[in-house]
Amino acid sequence: MSLILRRAARVALAGLVLVPRPTPGQGARWTLRETLRIGGAESGPSAFVSIRSMDVDAKGRILVFERSTQDIRMFGPDGKFIRTIGRAGSGPGEMKNAEGMVVGLGGRIWLRDAANARFTVFGPEGDYEASWTMRFCWSQGFWHPQVDRQGRIIDYDCVIGDKRPLPYAILGYRGDRSGVDTLFSRPECGTSELSEAGTWIRRSERATMYTSVPFAPFPILAVGPSGETWCAPNSSRYELMRLMHGAKDTIRVTRSVPRVPVTRSERDSIVASFEAKGPTGYDYGRIPQHKPAINRITIDGEGRPWVRRTDARGAVSFDVFSSDGRFIATAELGPGVRNPGAAPFVVRGRTVYTVLLDEDDIPYVVRLQAEGR
Repeated sequence: MSLILRRAARVALAGLVLVPRPTPGQGARWTLRETLRIGGAESGPSAFVSIRSMDVDAKGRILVFERSTQDIRMFGPDGKFIRTIGRAGSGPGEMKNAEGMVVGLGGRIWLRDAANARFTVFGPEGDYEASWTMRFCWSQGFWHPQVDRQGRIIDYDCVIGDKRPLPYAILGYRGDRSGVDTLFSRPECGTSELSEAGTWIRRSERATMYTSVPFAPFPILAVGPSGETWCAPNSSRYELMRLMHGAKDTIRVTRSVPRVPVTRSERDSIVASFEAKGPTGYDYGRIPQHKPAINRITIDGEGRPWVRRTDARGAVSFDVFSSDGRFIATAELGPGVRNPGAAPFVVRGRTVYTVLLDEDDIPYVVRLQAEGR
């Protein structure tokens, strides 16, 4: 049950701060206008296949990690290519199925490479500096860390030790590579039952395969630059909670958004794609009738959550909240603009860097400016 507050003040109840639900017309509406595009070339550094990660340095240079070639491509603020950083392999400065990168302390470029069991660090101009051997508990697929005011890389992983199972925590990898700080235990977000209900499991003598049920609800968790965690316990409803170690209160935000149905054509397309290579045995009745209310949460460098959702037209928008849960604006990409759900999404003030798809499903990098009140 949601509590609607009529006043603009927050109300604390048993350690829970309930932020007033935005009403229609409340907050600004921003349009995300394209100011730069990189990509579309048939070959060369501007030809992209699978962009895994992006970031922007203090000079406004755009760094793009291309998974297919395992390299980082640096472009100037004007979009002109500057250089390629790294290459595929296991030697110094090389990458092996790396998960992503981030610009850290002093403009150094950090790359998480679980397959090579290390961080690789490049200098601000892209020259190889060091490898830092690291035991990771899992390969994240897409790596979206934060950088705190001390220059630590903030992420979550297990704490290596004698305890079994290994406990998960919010970690701070020091920018000078002198050690790893265990900041606090990772907060619980949602339930394991919800995650299991949204997964098809196929077992054979050789392996066990896990496949996400399309449009099934799931918990969403995102870590902010101070180690705070924004959690959507169940993506089928619009509910956010900010969990902060040592904080007196937990902030909770709710919002009413229209439910978007899964159409018959979408359902038929899903079934056809899975069955194309032969019977799977999947129970397609587990595909829900409606799409999630929330697709993803991204925390920008100012600690503001950008909550991604999609309407019935397929238009992508982002609800922007302050670090204390106050609704600021809705930023809209508009109908027909194709922004993959897992695409890198980097925010600097009101400037957004992300990846879009053209009519041939070819990815390209864009810089967008949020315009509006």
